[in-house]
Amino acid sequence: MNRYKLYNSAYKHRRGDKLPPEEKLRLMVLKGERFAFQIALTKEEGTLISLGDFNHIGYRGLGRRIRVAPEEAEGVELKTAFLGYVADDDGTTLTADPILREEYLYSEGDTIIWVEGEICREYMEEKAEVTINLYTQERYDKESIEESITVDIEVVDVVLPELKDTDFHLDLWQHLSSWARHYRVPFWGEEHFRIIDNYIEELASMGEKVITVVASDFTWEGQGCFQVEKNASNLFEHNIVSVKRNLSGRIECDFTALERYLDICFKHGMEEEIDIFGLLASWQRTDFGNPLRDYDDYIRIAYFSEMDGSHGYIDNREDLGEYIKQVFAFFRGKKLLDRVRVISDMPKDPQAFARWSEFLRASAGEEIKIKTALHEESFIERIGDTSDLCLSLPLLLKSKDKLKEIREAVEGKLTWYVCWFPDQLNHFISSPLIESRLTGWYSHYMGMDGFLRWDYALWTEKPYEDISYKYPRWKAGDMFFVYPGRDMKPVRSIRWENLRFGLQDNILLKMAEEAAGSQRVHEMLEEVLGRRENMRTTGEFSVELTYSTEYEEYMFIRDRIIDILREDSQ
Repeated sequence: MNRYKLYNSAYKHRRGDKLPPEEKLRLMVLKGERFAFQIALTKEEGTLISLGDFNHIGYRGLGRRIRVAPEEAEGVELKTAFLGYVADDDGTTLTADPILREEYLYSEGDTIIWVEGEICREYMEEKAEVTINLYTQERYDKESIEESITVDIEVVDVVLPELKDTDFHLDLWQHLSSWARHYRVPFWGEEHFRIIDNYIEELASMGEKVITVVASDFTWEGQGCFQVEKNASNLFEHNIVSVKRNLSGRIECDFTALERYLDICFKHGMEEEIDIFGLLASWQRTDFGNPLRDYDDYIRIAYFSEMDGSHGYIDNREDLGEYIKQVFAFFRGKKLLDRVRVISDMPKDPQAFARWSEFLRASAGEEIKIKTALHEESFIERIGDTSDLCLSLPLLLKSKDKLKEIREAVEGKLTWYVCWFPDQLNHFISSPLIESRLTGWYSHYMGMDGFLRWDYALWTEKPYEDISYKYPRWKAGDMFFVYPGRDMKPVRSIRWENLRFGLQDNILLKMAEEAAGSQRVHEMLEEVLGRRENMRTTGEFSVELTYSTEYEEYMFIRDRIIDILREDSQ
């Protein structure tokens, strides 16, 4: 006899742990909103489990089989998937994270099935019921339904806008070189662009607003990968602009790959902002060296020499200026300059930053917009130099009493970020899964336009076998939200989908604020996220926050938010 238990979308299973008591699922869903829950199947013996309609057979033959099949429900799209497991940084704790695309697997012990769905926008009823049947079969016996799992959904008569149509400024960086390298395809070839298309399509489904353009070589110095032997992984990024020194000795750029990349992003609706990396101060580290003899920002531009058929690097300020001039001439010719930002990632020296910004502007030939992802408090006094600003969570808390003045000084977007720090409110494998969802809640609570993170898909050498990298400085899961699929498409994670649910919640919070005022919504959020005055930075990379990690507490607030929307629609 099978046994099953139902859990919410924020439940995170660790293999070997005893399953907690079953939860009473409460699903209140808007039209057009994606939702999910989990089924834990417990078996006393090894069993082949399959999903969908096909009658699979495993390598052990005609033993006991279970087929998990949702019944069709009018107006409800429903899908099932197995959850896979990855090792956390201790190397032994196996934690559920990837949402696998396998149709069957042989399982012993507990098996977690991810069930996700969406209510169609034209749905007319107040309730929806979904049923998932568990069919069993042995040898040549006819299948029979052993269990039927029925979940009731309360449907809210409000249509949720698509994430791509909202004003939340999601900014997850794209590491195109990592994608080509993992799949072992040539850079900027047909296969590479097919991969890019697949990954941009998924990223755009989250409402991503920003295109990452790496316009130099080794912009982040490979994240220091040359210093790491444990789980050795190549993380270097290559310039998407092809550069050569022609027979006349002049720098000449080919923007074919960049243009094709932009076209892919535009096709999927990712077109609000274009961030150029590699032309202005990333970290200001010096341990990878600098090919420039007369310029002290660490910018590496590789070129191919037509004169002798060899590769080299731009080594002087004049040629660097010419390269920058041609890059901005390209965007000017495409009439895209208003969307372009030159981004500096965690600059450290305000005086050097000002000097490099001046050279950049002079080389570009006109006023350009500069964006900074800041962690150094000394830069807060110089925000007039930047168009868009992103604050690390520790810096955001240090600056929380100045946010009004900061916003007035910033022409563009004001966002926040986490990376390998801090431990709280992050997206690690070890993080409570609800924290991924809280990205949308916290952004609204702190009055931020959106959220930035350096990861979307940057992988270690074997991302399904060992994702621990640079531990304890980095934690497993810091580098990516999605895994590489064998079919050149992304394999989503439950962290990724919980991030999506939080961005959907962000829409609800804004809608409720428009209906009932900011004070009422703020007071509700304070109940679960804590008082702003009690949030503080406790060290260079650490914070102290008092938010709840209980899923049900957030759903209670969410129910009240939905009540506001219902009142407003009557």
